[in-house]
Amino acid sequence: MARRTCFLGLGLVLFVLTGVQAQFDTEPDGVARGRELFLHQWQPNDPLSLNGDGLGPLFNGKGCVNCHSQGGVGGGGDRTHNAQFLAFLPEDDQFTKRMANKSLGTLSRMHPDFVDAGGRFSLGVLLHRESTNPDYAGKHADVTASLPMTTQAKTRILKLLSRRNLPKLNPLTLNLVMFHEGVQYVMAERNPPQLFGVNDIDRNVSEADLDALVRVQQGSSTGVSGRKSGRFGWRGQMKDLDLFIKGACATELGLQVHEFHQTKDPLRPDYELQGSDLSAPQVSSLIQYVRSLPRPEQVLPDGDEAKQQVAQGQQLFTAIGCAECHVTDVGKLTGVYSDFLLHDMGRLFEDPIPAEPLPEISVGANMDVVSGYHGMLRREPTPLLAIDHRHHMEYRTPPLWGVADSAPYMHDGRAQSLRGAIEWHDGEAKTSVRRFALMTEENQFSLIQFLQTLKAPQSAEEAPPGIAATAAVSERLDR
Repeated sequence: MARRTCFLGLGLVLFVLTGVQAQFDTEPDGVARGRELFLHQWQPNDPLSLNGDGLGPLFNGKGCVNCHSQGGVGGGGDRTHNAQFLAFLPEDDQFTKRMANKSLGTLSRMHPDFVDAGGRFSLGVLLHRESTNPDYAGKHADVTASLPMTTQAKTRILKLLSRRNLPKLNPLTLNLVMFHEGVQYVMAERNPPQLFGVNDIDRNVSEADLDALVRVQQGSSTGVSGRKSGRFGWRGQMKDLDLFIKGACATELGLQVHEFHQTKDPLRPDYELQGSDLSAPQVSSLIQYVRSLPRPEQVLPDGDEAKQQVAQGQQLFTAIGCAECHVTDVGKLTGVYSDFLLHDMGRLFEDPIPAEPLPEISVGANMDVVSGYHGMLRREPTPLLAIDHRHHMEYRTPPLWGVADSAPYMHDGRAQSLRGAIEWHDGEAKTSVRRFALMTEENQFSLIQFLQTLKAPQSAEEAPPGIAATAAVSERLDR
């Protein structure tokens, strides 16, 4: 029997980036106070939230460190901490006004945050893993359950494959969930990124540096061709680091700040916090702490033979084309191994939400903002919305510094080992993957040994017991 579950009343408010800048706390102990906030395990009506309601009502973790602890405090997170999104698949590759109006009614009944009061719609909405209300768990489980493989579902899948010019036997990489009122919904996930060295990226990589990389790649003989976007976020949707941190407070923890509303309670959609969970000085301290996180570093093995093998692996990394996108040095930033550009990764990476930078929209005095924090842009339904599937397969090249301590890999954590991450590459990276596959096993091992030297900062603080995410055992698999 087809499931007909509506997530009625689930007003998950997403947020846009703005031009508002953080007011830095200039007191010498600002970083120390920020560290306490980063490690703090928040609770509803938390005493640290003097003018707010504390944790939630929706959240993905009780503290920043819960999702950022791989390789130490400030690292990435495991798959259990992935951010989840509910998105819909349009029946056609474009919307006419009539199609859009029909979809808006269906979407608003399915989930209120798909459509705003102005009739604009979002391609995806954030679904939190937890809530301060125990009744939320059942609703979340119902919405995120995989689509039952009925005859009707298989027919819809064949149509999806046909529209993508894929063979019938080809696996559909999209995670299909519910089918409701003629609309197919899918789930997408984002793995928490490491925060080590983000200040170095923000301060040392300029727009001119990125423009230069775009020009260089235009002459690529392997099909590599990057597109500019933001420097933060898996889809490059974030241009401002301070706002990236503020937005995470509001959406991942439900800690309202001046610029960003906390997510609404799905069981109390009319409830709205009037104050802020974090004061301006608290936000400033937290930003200072994140900016103070050390950059990853390369740690070479002992012994001349092992070092020689690593050097050979780095040469092979460049020779097979990996360094075209994972550029060693960008501008003044050394050893980062990224170009911070968007690249088409192929059908295996199709995502229901396109890679688009968020617009620069100012925040009013009453925090009147439009959805979009995680990259789900509100779109005008008229006169015509064309769906460009190329943008649904684009991802920002993640920096490889610290990669040895940041498993799992890829945007959704699908790869548990470095070898697996290499072999998952497709699209613009297809040539490099083919060259890697043709190498001898010894050369493959040398390349991976090079990647294993790109460690989290040795000075990183160890995550508290019971908080650290479960690290994937990648080194054993890579051998």
